[in-house]
Amino acid sequence: MSGETETFSFEKPIPSLWRKSVCGILRAGVNDSIFTTFQADRDWAAAFPDAWDYDRFDAIIRALEAKEAGGRQIMDMDEDGETYAFWFHFRGKKIYGKINLLPNRKMIILYSSHTPRKGEENL
Repeated sequence: MSGETETFSFEKPIPSLWRKSVCGILRAGVNDSIFTTFQADRDWAAAFPDAWDYDRFDAIIRALEAKEAGGRQIMDMDEDGETYAFWFHFRGKKIYGKINLLPNRKMIILYSSHTPRKGEENL
């Protein structure tokens, strides 16, 4: 297995419609459609100080466009929407991502983009 699209037995396939919507929003790169938490931005900058937001978005898109993209649905977020946690890779590092697709399906909240904190087996 290449590591770029690895999944674990507790992961479930992320719905195609969710993945397509999120990837479309990230690809468009419109600031009013992509909200990132302060913590997500800080974690990303700490791990990759010379990387840009588009680098992060491109890495997420590559992971979510994989046919076998898997993750875990997160049901306890404060904001309405459909949230999934998943792994993606950037510069050879495994990164934990968590994104909420808001009910209008035109905006996302990027909650997490950091190296694993609870091991690489658990989303």
